[in-house]
Amino acid sequence: MRLKQYSRLMTSSLIIMILSLLSSADIFAAQSPGTFDHQHLLLTKVLSRHVSNGRVNYQSLKKNPAELDEYLQKLADIDPDDFKKWSREQQLALWINAYNSFTIKVILDHYPIQHSWVADPLGQYPDSSVRQILGVWEKLTWTIMGKQYTLNKMEHGIMRQELIDTRIHYVLVCASIGCPKLESSAFTAASLDQRLDRAGVNYIYDAHRIRIDRDNKVISLPQIYKWFKEDFESGTEYKELLHKQPPELAGMLSWVYKYANEQDRRFLVNDSYRISYLFYDWGLNE
Repeated sequence: MRLKQYSRLMTSSLIIMILSLLSSADIFAAQSPGTFDHQHLLLTKVLSRHVSNGRVNYQSLKKNPAELDEYLQKLADIDPDDFKKWSREQQLALWINAYNSFTIKVILDHYPIQHSWVADPLGQYPDSSVRQILGVWEKLTWTIMGKQYTLNKMEHGIMRQELIDTRIHYVLVCASIGCPKLESSAFTAASLDQRLDRAGVNYIYDAHRIRIDRDNKVISLPQIYKWFKEDFESGTEYKELLHKQPPELAGMLSWVYKYANEQDRRFLVNDSYRISYLFYDWGLNE
C-alpha cells in the first residue's frame, strides 16, 4: 500500500516538475529575440484605444501607459543579430513604429507641454507644441536593440539613408497637426507596401496636406516637400508624364500624381500652374 502511495507521489511530482519546465521554456521563448511579435499587437492596442482620426488622447494615455511602456521595452530587448535576419519590410515596419511610439512617449514625458523660452526663445510655436521640448529630435535618446537612438537617427540615419523609401514621409508623425495623421494600428511587414501607398492617398485627400486649386491654377504643397526635396526629386514612374514642368519640380509632382484621382491627374499633366507651400501647423495633435 505504501509502495503504491509512494509511486503515485513520485508520478505527481514528476508531472509537476515537467509542467514547471515547460512553463519555464514558454517564458524563455516569449523573451527570446526570435519571437518578437512582428504584428506589433501591443502597439495596435495602444493606438486603437487612444488615437482617433489622427488625434491622440494624451491625457488618457498618460494615465494608462503600461502597454506602451511594455511595447517600448520589447523594442529595447530585440537582439541586434536577430534583427539582421529580418526582411527589409520587417525592419522598416519596426523603425516606423519605433519612431511614432517614441514620439508619443516624449510627449507623455512632458505632458502637459508648456512654453519653453529655452527651446522657443522667439515664441514662434504654439505653447503645447513638440517644439517646446528642448532637444526632442537631436538630443533625447531611446533604447532600441540595446542601443541609444535619437529620433533624428531613426529617421535621417536609418530610414532615409539605409532603408530608403520616400513614402515614410506620409507615415512618420512628429506629434503635430501639420504631420501626416497618426494611424490607429501599427505597421506590419505583410501589408507595409499597401499601407504606405494608402497613406499617400490619405495624405492628399483625407488629411488635405496637398491642395489642388484648378480654378486659380495653384498646387499648394506641405513643407515636407521642401524640407526633404532630395527625397522627392527622384520621382516615381510617372515623372516623364510631367515633362512640361521644370525638372526640379517634375519628380516632386510625380509623387502627387501617383496618388491623385483622375481629374487631378489631368490637371497636373495638361495645365499650367504655380506651386505654393502651406503653413505648417506645429500645434499638438491632441
